[in-house]
Amino acid sequence: MNKPSFVKLSAAETHKVVLGAMIALFLAALDQTIIATALPSIGSDLGDFHLMAWIVTAYLLTSTAATPILGKLSDLHGRRPIMRISILIFLLGSVLCALSPSMPFLILARALQGFGGGGLITLAQTVVADVVSPRERGRYGAYFAGVWAGSSLLGPVLGGFLTEYASWHWIFWINLPIGLVAILITDRILHRLTGRGGARRIDYASVLCFIISSTSFLLALSWGGTEFPWVSWQIIVALACSIVTGSIFAWRQRRLDEPIMPPRFFSDTVVTPVLIAIFLVFGAYLALAVLVPTFLQLSLLQSPRDVGLLMIPLLLSSTAGAAMSGQYIHRTGGYKLPTLLGLPLAIACLVLLGILATQATPMLTAGLLLLTGLGIGPIFPIANVAAQNAVDRRDLGAVSGAISFARALGGAASTAGGSALVLGLMVAMMPARAADGGLTEILSHPLDAAARLDLAHAYTIFFFIVAGILAAGLLAFSRIEQRPLQDRRTVDTSAEAG
Repeated sequence: MNKPSFVKLSAAETHKVVLGAMIALFLAALDQTIIATALPSIGSDLGDFHLMAWIVTAYLLTSTAATPILGKLSDLHGRRPIMRISILIFLLGSVLCALSPSMPFLILARALQGFGGGGLITLAQTVVADVVSPRERGRYGAYFAGVWAGSSLLGPVLGGFLTEYASWHWIFWINLPIGLVAILITDRILHRLTGRGGARRIDYASVLCFIISSTSFLLALSWGGTEFPWVSWQIIVALACSIVTGSIFAWRQRRLDEPIMPPRFFSDTVVTPVLIAIFLVFGAYLALAVLVPTFLQLSLLQSPRDVGLLMIPLLLSSTAGAAMSGQYIHRTGGYKLPTLLGLPLAIACLVLLGILATQATPMLTAGLLLLTGLGIGPIFPIANVAAQNAVDRRDLGAVSGAISFARALGGAASTAGGSALVLGLMVAMMPARAADGGLTEILSHPLDAAARLDLAHAYTIFFFIVAGILAAGLLAFSRIEQRPLQDRRTVDTSAEAG
């Protein structure tokens, strides 16, 4: 008898699980952005301004490393205990953050919080795959894309409001009631999503190697060009450590019964190109979200408030693109066409933006970003649907963790690379200012017309490169094998026939 690839629940139970998963994802996503507007107040209270960037970096490092590990553990031990543990770790980290007496203590608490957040990101996607058939998952994937966009918009605003009218401690205290609601909603139902019987041991030597490898790589990306030169011994040692421990991890994975990232994923004609495509496309998307505001503010002379408004079209249109692709998946059972049509649109808009960078207006830039987001958005739900449909139910947590890890790694790599490119070009094009004080001197004063033109030329190159990354992502995505998506009717029929 063929077993369904999802656990059959009533409609009310399914909606409750999805709502709880969305709240859990909102928690993890919100804490990536809510901190931004509170950083000056935190630095003023706790001192050690030179460590302030680590408040963000610590969360990024541990959440990225946690995604595949906790996804695999949920395959072995069930979603309920790992979801509960992830939320409790996140809430414990939040309490410690709120009570932090010093900057080093806060950084360690953020690292703990990030580890729980990484589990929430993976499990939110996985539990939906457990209770919703592949053909229906696209619609729910669009909801999750909306959660990401909503947290990106709400986080800085909420963080600023709480910091101004209460204190920065409340950006962490607010997580407690939200997290408890997520537990209450999902806990009673998730006990039906059991883990596998038989072998339950996970290779903790592999876990250690994976954490060291991914953390070392992300540290190299975070430090390069900011804390240390790219060719410094610190960056070289970090990259070497990442390569060595990553090689040991890969070697051990091929010899284990329960690998964290099963090697069969990397020979699958769906999973492999999905991982490559989401690494490239999400990386390009995040590079735009992080670096275009500098172009708007310095080259187009927009205020910080107006920059925030001008970036909204990119965020909202990507959510709209995700929603449209989810509906397409539900109606047709196919998943390739929306991305095959959307990414060329995004590439064309970025090429045009690069050509027009030296004469662009704020509204033209926002309009092209809107179309770019519309073209990129479809891949976000499609990546999860295609990869989860390609694996057995026993690997849903592992493949969801792998996708989350590829997204995070792509975002970190592209943001670091894009920042290094833009800042390097700015220094090269403004040698007089750079000679006086480097990048700090460039960014600390308004630019004259000639300097703004130089910056626009730098962004011309940036937009062309991002378009090239999207083209590479399109090529990888085009290699994905189109496999039929099961819906509840086909699964139930096959089960009865068996």
